[in-house]
Amino acid sequence: MLIRKLFRMLSVLSITLSCVTVYAADITTLNDINSPKLIIPDLKPGFGFTIAALWLKPGASNLNYVIYNKGLPLQSPSWTEQELHPSYSPAFELGLRYVFPNTSGADATLDWTHLYSNTSSSVAADGTSYFLGPDYEIGPSGIPIRNATGNVKFRYDVINLNIGQFISFGQHVDMRFFGGLSTGFLREEVVANYTGNTVGTYAGPFNLNQDVTSNFTGVGPRAGIHVDINTNMGLGFIGEAAASALIGSMSSKTSYITSAQQLLILYSQATNYQTIIDQNVYQVIPGFDAKLGVSYKHALTNNTLLTLAAGYQAAVYINAISQYVPASLVAGQPLETGGIFVATMSHTLSNYSVQGPFLNITLQF
Repeated sequence: MLIRKLFRMLSVLSITLSCVTVYAADITTLNDINSPKLIIPDLKPGFGFTIAALWLKPGASNLNYVIYNKGLPLQSPSWTEQELHPSYSPAFELGLRYVFPNTSGADATLDWTHLYSNTSSSVAADGTSYFLGPDYEIGPSGIPIRNATGNVKFRYDVINLNIGQFISFGQHVDMRFFGGLSTGFLREEVVANYTGNTVGTYAGPFNLNQDVTSNFTGVGPRAGIHVDINTNMGLGFIGEAAASALIGSMSSKTSYITSAQQLLILYSQATNYQTIIDQNVYQVIPGFDAKLGVSYKHALTNNTLLTLAAGYQAAVYINAISQYVPASLVAGQPLETGGIFVATMSHTLSNYSVQGPFLNITLQF
């Protein structure tokens, strides 16, 4: 879904830029037949600083934490995946820019984007017709599970270092082609907790906590284009699109903490600790980001330029999340026994995405 949105944003940006470029070039030609349509502007050397307030919504495809089972009627049971739905969370971006002296239209930028998101949800089984369970225990053995809670935390840090070259089309369109390095620190943690009561020989409460963490750290090339469409009144439109290839280390770990009467009676053990650990693997993760917005520029004293910009941005990193969880358990050993006894394992990959509105302030000295 997010990838389709990015392609739509890029398509709209391309069509808009094509139309406006033709318009700007025609206006320039009408004003002065000898004026060049394509020029490299002379920029004022110096530093610039940017601070941005963001409201970003993270996303992934592995955010189901429990299945809500309707066991009756016996001939037609049904299952509903319960998902965690992250909302927009505050984030920020800090940027530094330097325009090189004695060069035409060249600059360097360094920016850092940070997001931390925390989302929780819970569900309880309603009466005897319903019960709960993870993907690997959705049959009758899950009937004792009566309550489930889920939580997901996203930690997103991306640092970009770029060298850019400005090119102007007429008087109203400035384009910056850039390339450089991008570093991504992408973290996701999904926690699910299941509780209930068993009956029979080992009657009593049980609890299982599943904690799945995925980490990716990578660095690689990033290239793109930034477009600034100006008017004579200071108002304008901005667009940016870039692609990256991050080369780095991916790791995942699934931890289980369980307690049950059977565990206590048979082994005199109150708590059981188990893990599924994946060794670090090195991957190349493609990334795509884009933004669209409006801007306003105002010249201050001492040749300082103030720029305000607002719009919407999105980024996606392909298969940046890795997780290992059981696909099925050993027959006769459900999680209510106080442990996880894996029969088959499941390895899944998911995209890592962020999207949301932005508002930034830039001062160029």
